[in-house]
Amino acid sequence: LKKKYERDHEIAALKNALPGEADPNAAAVGQSKDKMLAVEKNNENRSLKTNRLFPTPNKPDPMPQNLAFLFTKITPEQMIYMWNVLTAIFASQVLMVIAYCGALASFPDYWWTCTLCFGLPFSYIAIQNIYIDHDVMHGATFPVYEWQRFLTHPFADFFSLPWEEFVLEHNRHHASTVDLLIQGEFGWDPEEFHYALQQWAGPWGANWYKYLLT
Repeated sequence: LKKKYERDHEIAALKNALPGEADPNAAAVGQSKDKMLAVEKNNENRSLKTNRLFPTPNKPDPMPQNLAFLFTKITPEQMIYMWNVLTAIFASQVLMVIAYCGALASFPDYWWTCTLCFGLPFSYIAIQNIYIDHDVMHGATFPVYEWQRFLTHPFADFFSLPWEEFVLEHNRHHASTVDLLIQGEFGWDPEEFHYALQQWAGPWGANWYKYLLT
């Protein structure tokens, strides 16, 4: 019972970090005393950056049949499947790194062959890892097993990044950036740097290296 209480408390804390979707103008979003975590609005609940109201979810009514799947809660079976895919990707990445080390040790004269055979598929699966991480976080937020909390980004922090850190960081991203074309509209966005080089690089001529880094 104690473990269940602690787990329920943890889930409640993560849910409370989400933007206040019940209030049309996000008035329910708690104002943090920490400037970095504050949702920056004026007294009319408008963004200080653009003067726009916090957007209201526009769910169609009546619901078109071709869009209904977007608003359908996924089943427990689908949640387990999503976590199984994420687990398989994580295990594959770790095993591929070990296999690459073994290949280099066994065939030291074939560095380029070993590296290309490892690097090309690993690049693909690393990209899929980010996609699956994101989709699992939104669709099946809480892991099936406790140990799956560490299957996020292999080797990100010596071994991996704790799941709760990833969820809280991304919730902060959504609280401040409700329009993906306007980064940090309602406060600081921890993911803003990911887009900075691309969105504010300036003309191509003098800033070509920024685009290459992006």
